Amino acid sequence: MAKIAVVGAGIGGCAFSYFAKKYLPNTEVTIYEAQNRIGGRVLTQHYSGADFELGAAFFNDTNKLIVDLVKAEQLKAKRLEERSNFAVWNGSKLIFKSSKQSAFTDVRLLEKYQMSLARTFLLIREAKRQFAKLYREAQKTPSEIGHLLETAGLDKWYTRGFDDVLLEAGVGQGFLDEVVTPIARIIYTQNGDIGGLAGMASLIGVYSNATYSLVEGNSYLPTHLAEISNAKVKLGQKVDSIEKTSNTSFRVCSGEEVAQFDRVVVATPLEIAEIKFDGVQLPNWSPQPYQKVYRRTARGIFNPAYFGLENSAAPPSIVLTTKDSGPIAQFSIQKAGSTDSFVTVSSPEPIVDDVFRGVFKGNSETVLDHHWNAAYPAFKPVAKLPPTELDRNLLYLNSVEPSVSSMETAAFSALNAVRLLKGEVK
Repeated sequence: MAKIAVVGAGIGGCAFSYFAKKYLPNTEVTIYEAQNRIGGRVLTQHYSGADFELGAAFFNDTNKLIVDLVKAEQLKAKRLEERSNFAVWNGSKLIFKSSKQSAFTDVRLLEKYQMSLARTFLLIREAKRQFAKLYREAQKTPSEIGHLLETAGLDKWYTRGFDDVLLEAGVGQGFLDEVVTPIARIIYTQNGDIGGLAGMASLIGVYSNATYSLVEGNSYLPTHLAEISNAKVKLGQKVDSIEKTSNTSFRVCSGEEVAQFDRVVVATPLEIAEIKFDGVQLPNWSPQPYQKVYRRTARGIFNPAYFGLENSAAPPSIVLTTKDSGPIAQFSIQKAGSTDSFVTVSSPEPIVDDVFRGVFKGNSETVLDHHWNAAYPAFKPVAKLPPTELDRNLLYLNSVEPSVSSMETAAFSALNAVRLLKGEVK
């Protein structure tokens, strides 16, 4: 029986373990996780009867692998109706507010942005076809992630900035500033000059039918996948070094624990993993900087006047922001009781103490405060992705991340790695 070590218990590492059990039954998987929990950048917090997704917030029908996993494991999902109840704020006023009927919202967007919206939808349709081809190619011939993206034609996106792609396609600057940038900010806490594939993934995520999360919280997905895979999970054990002892053997060191494995799968960004490699000639690639994200949730009596709304007006569930509004990338508003509301803000910069001044009537209470030191890459155009195969029998799931990062791409990379190993593991 072949032994496989997986470094990282995020969605990628847990999905790999799940797919390994399914397609590589003659293997034994051990997952090492530096933190004391499973989930990585998927994190659900529960407070006073409300759920807060501090990491990956939703999935939709275009996320084929995530949807398949949810269905196969009979997990309960809920539709996020509030995603269609949004507004866009420029720091001084709301420049757009959705209608209760999505069709009316589309009409209003079309009236305001005209051909920019139509041209963007054409680009989204093209990208969806390319993603469909990516799934077909990966199933037919698993390969390096970079090669698969190139075969599907998706490399034309990540090698350029998203703003350049859109402007070249005839999308107006107003649409870029008032629609595209707010969407990039709410998904990745970055602006419209984000890398092209990450930017397109943001738009597909928002403009692709209904969105969902798990009833028990999205954190339940990686936890369930790890459990159902029967992998040995070692929490609070950071991998310090990986030593290649032969063509078919690796020594993994975590603190004082040393174990031997036939294969190793790294499912955490090497830029922040602090892993020493011995006997491995790592290929060269440009390190990717990672984005800090700060989130804070407070409870109090919401003040509609802060966004220029009448007292009687129902507040939007999500307020997206333009680049001119400052560092706050979004405001998420949900009822906490008959009079109180929870308001969550996200920012790439440390959140100041008076961030909620004016958002609430009177005092408010901070109930959640979370800091991601490396939420996802700071997406910029990249000429070449890191390799999936770092060395023989040493695979890297995060090779896709400089171009795009999501639960779906992590699961896709995990399945591709399992397919690469299938036929090799005896």
